[in-house]
Parts: sequence; C-alpha cells; structure tokens
Amino acid sequence: MAYNSVEALREAGIIGGQMSPELEEFYGSLTQQETEVLISTKSRLVALFPDVAAHSQQWSTPEAAEQGFDAAMLCACGLWAGSGQAN
Repeated sequence: MAYNSVEALREAGIIGGQMSPELEEFYGSLTQQETEVLISTKSRLVALFPDVAAHSQQWSTPEAAEQGFDAAMLCACGLWAGSGQAN
C-alpha cells in the first residue's frame, strides 16, 4: 500500500476541509519524511504555545480569511513595511 501524505496530514489535524486540486496535489507529492516533519513541527508548536494553538485548531484556513478578508492581501504586509522591496 502506498503512503498517503494527504491522509496522514488530515489525521494529524494539519489540513482539513475542502482544498484546491493544486494544493491537494502538492500535499500528495510530499514524501513520508516531509510529512512527518510537518506533523512533528505542529506538535512542537502546540507544546510550546498551547494558548495560541487552542485558538487555531484548523491550519488550512487563516482566521483572517474566515472573516472575509481578501486572501491576496493577507501576505502583502511586507510590501507596506518595506521589507518586500526589490533593490
């Protein structure tokens, strides 16, 4: 039986719900080792920051997107701060 990285990530609570075919293809292309690193990282972050993790159990959808903000604008903060400038 072939390793199913998407199912392993779902079981670990890293991804959930509907996702685009492109994103599912990306997660499906992860090796078992890459998948285990993601799961381990999430577990360590939850252990280090339990209060933060308690407020965000779904990693697949940023809370700002759930509030109706345009997803394209969520990652543009570096432009406003100047850190995204190309020289």
